[in-house]
Parts: sequence; structure tokens; C-alpha cells
Amino acid sequence: MVKDFDREDPFEMKAIEIPGSNIFNQAQVMAEEFRDMGMSKEELKKMFADPFYGGLHMAYTQLGKKNINEIIRQVYKKVRVKNG
Repeated sequence: MVKDFDREDPFEMKAIEIPGSNIFNQAQVMAEEFRDMGMSKEELKKMFADPFYGGLHMAYTQLGKKNINEIIRQVYKKVRVKNG
């Protein structure tokens, strides 16, 4: 199914700039969001490195591969599975 873009669609993903914000914190929040949606560490690393994902890739180019990998490691380290 293909849906036409609707400016008023509350579920349409939109990239916005957060003025004066810390790119490290933005990358951490984005990583947490994708982790919570079920993304694996390896999939997320590929997404950060892919220019198709504008916000993720911007963080990747500004922070570098080493820092992004550390953010992802920390984000996934925080996950605790309860009840099996």
C-alpha cells in the first residue's frame, strides 16, 4: 500500500532541528528509540552509517564511528529483560 503524503498526518515521521542541542544526546535518544522498536545493534549501526537516514547519518558524520558504536553499546547495555 502506498499512501500520499499528508501534512496533517500525526504519524508521518518528520525530521526537526533542535536548536542549541547536543548532538551526542540526540544520537543517544535516536538509538534508544530504535532499540525500543526492536532494532538490533548491528541493524542500528548500519542505519547510522547509511546516508539515507539523515538524522542518524548526521550524528555519525559529526561524532564518528567510534563514538556512535559506544553510544549504541551503552544504550543496549541499559536494557534489562524482566519475566524471561
